[in-house]
Amino acid sequence: MAHRILNVFRPIGLGCAVLVSLVGCEKLSEGVVREIQFPEHTPELAVTFLARPQADSLVARTHASAGILDSTGSQKIKEAEYTLTHMSGTTVSWGGQDDWVQHRGHALIDVDLELGTWTLTVEAPGYETATAVQTFPPVIDSVGSYAYAAEWFVVDSTFSWDPYWNYGFRSFEFNLTLPDRVGVDDFFLLRSAQRDFDDEESWESGQVIWLESLIEDDPRMEWNESLNGFLIQDVPGAQALESLPFEVQQEIWGEDLEEALESAPRLELVALSPEMVLFYRRLDEIRNGEGGLFFSEPILAYSNVSSGYGCFGLYTSTAIDLD
Repeated sequence: MAHRILNVFRPIGLGCAVLVSLVGCEKLSEGVVREIQFPEHTPELAVTFLARPQADSLVARTHASAGILDSTGSQKIKEAEYTLTHMSGTTVSWGGQDDWVQHRGHALIDVDLELGTWTLTVEAPGYETATAVQTFPPVIDSVGSYAYAAEWFVVDSTFSWDPYWNYGFRSFEFNLTLPDRVGVDDFFLLRSAQRDFDDEESWESGQVIWLESLIEDDPRMEWNESLNGFLIQDVPGAQALESLPFEVQQEIWGEDLEEALESAPRLELVALSPEMVLFYRRLDEIRNGEGGLFFSEPILAYSNVSSGYGCFGLYTSTAIDLD
């Protein structure tokens, strides 16, 4: 008897379900409006300054942070003033309209910074002061207390000359050993020092240099598109930073091929502060759509600045010529 009652109610239940579905579809077809309250945003200084001890010039950039409802977006602040204060008390100041370089930022000229800890202070009218503190990593070089070791040899070469176009190719095996301090997180970057191939004149003569790791999925290194090179760090449980193997490829073309071949491929080796690594890793995640906030902007990628926006990072670097 109970079974018959359930059978009787079954088509009624299905009918109700269909009716609800039809009504629901009708409402969806008419659209659903739901107001979402976004929190108000107070603009803050978003500062990015990445520095090495010596340089002809370095550029600092400061924007005003913007909320999601701000139609104008993040704007450059040309009035920003910068002060670097060393642990010894030495100060370096620049900024404002006088040091503004169009399409770049505020340029600091003839840079000569001491190693050690620096505090960056950024001020601009109408904004709270932003500060950040960083310590230079040791100077990376082929000699000294923070030395690297490298060896390389040619494994392949091809050259061709004709009246119209000359071409050369060389492949090197390059092995790199890096300093590894106990109890300290050391971070490095290895990349080609050759600028990107991006101008029309280079079609007539020029060269490009590629760098590849010879160990697939090596946990000690990762390719970073934003830096166009390999980020390297010591990983617990993995081998030390010894004899890291790479392949370096050099392509050269143009009329003066013999002269160009006398110019050895140049690599750049950089020791970075941990904050710089976090900053560029996050940039790559955003660039490649990997996790994090989908609508994040690069300037919001990582921050060690008191305002919560931007990055202050320090590094040392050296060149390695494969001659």
